[in-house]
Amino acid sequence: MEKRYIPFETAISYYKALLSKIKKHFPDTEEIAKKIGREAVKDIKFTFGPSIYKQLKSIKDHPISRIHLESFKSYYSAYDIFQPNIDISILKIDPEGKKATYRFKNSVFLENSDEFIYHLYIMCGISEGILNRVLKTEVSCEIEQIFISDNKEDSFFDLKIKIK
Repeated sequence: MEKRYIPFETAISYYKALLSKIKKHFPDTEEIAKKIGREAVKDIKFTFGPSIYKQLKSIKDHPISRIHLESFKSYYSAYDIFQPNIDISILKIDPEGKKATYRFKNSVFLENSDEFIYHLYIMCGISEGILNRVLKTEVSCEIEQIFISDNKEDSFFDLKIKIK
């Protein structure tokens, strides 16, 4: 099979153009974008590196949910191919280890506009689908807050994960 390489800037530009036009023609359909992401999990061929597979395998059958929530931030960028350098911090994890809130910064989709926010909802759905599959239990992911600033470094979005 012949390998072809597309420059990252070209791929991201193409993807952003699609996102902005989808948002323009289908406004206020964030939940549909999330559903698309959740359903896409079964069709995407994820190629995680050995360290990510090892980490996912080690938490897969672990009964303590808090470990799953703490490790989420370390493997998220392995499947968000457009944001390998996104900064993720844990804002809070509840004492029972059933829900957590994360803050994502340095997103290429939060630059001066909300044109590209459907990516956040698609990735929310993908995260939900992956976690449902790995944990073999119902997991919900929700975007809690999006803040877009003229200064990219100040922009962020918060994601909440609940393990049921």
